[in-house]
Amino acid sequence: MPQESELTKTNFWIIASNSTASYVLSFLFIFYVNHIVKIALAGSYGYEVGFDWNIVFYYIKPSDWTHDSVRLIFSSGPILTFIIGLIALIAFWSLVEEPARIKTFFMWLSLHAFNFFFGGLLIGNIFKKGVGHVFNWMYLTDTSKMIVALIGFLGLLGTAYFMSRPAAISANSYFNKLNDKNFPFFITAQLIVPFILGTIIYLIFFLPNILFQEGYSWISLGVMLVFMIGRVSRMDTTYFDEEDRYIGVSSIILITTLLVLIGIRILLRNEILISW
Repeated sequence: MPQESELTKTNFWIIASNSTASYVLSFLFIFYVNHIVKIALAGSYGYEVGFDWNIVFYYIKPSDWTHDSVRLIFSSGPILTFIIGLIALIAFWSLVEEPARIKTFFMWLSLHAFNFFFGGLLIGNIFKKGVGHVFNWMYLTDTSKMIVALIGFLGLLGTAYFMSRPAAISANSYFNKLNDKNFPFFITAQLIVPFILGTIIYLIFFLPNILFQEGYSWISLGVMLVFMIGRVSRMDTTYFDEEDRYIGVSSIILITTLLVLIGIRILLRNEILISW
């Protein structure tokens, strides 16, 4: 293994910084896809809306809501994010043999997308938030809601199971193999630290009004990561190709994430009103 891939403190924080930036950028991508979908679909019903960096306001009378509008506005975003998660997973596997660190972004994008979708079915259904509004307007029975919540729970478990392999393989961006020696180093830098730091960063970003989904989605993601880490830890040594690897800063991801964080807060600091 080349000297650049040694398990040093500097290399640890390089990996952690790259992954944290990917974590935050992919989360914001999923959040604003849902944000834009709600705004656009509100326009299809002629609803006057206002929005800033973290919330959409609907300036309509309660009587103006219809079953169709609620179902379309609050369910289209989660469905689209699920599709994005699948596309991101396909993109990851298309780069699986490459050392490109963009794989980390696609890995986190899939995790955030599936967590948003299945977590919404579970948590949103229980607390009647987000996509849970749709189930209320559908007048589902308690049994039906339990089935939906169970689908969400099983979906989260399934995501943790199927994303374990990509999490392990993403090590080939930095190492020629993942074994007992570098496993704690890599998993902590690639998954654990980015999860903690990334969650703190996006929660601060959404202050002072942290919405329900953003305030609690990290819990289900954290549970998934525990299952993923446990499964990866039981895998045999994973060998990659023998080409030289080095641990370097992914400057494009870091700069893009920083620009997105600052740019959105500046551009959307004041409410924007749209009258269709």
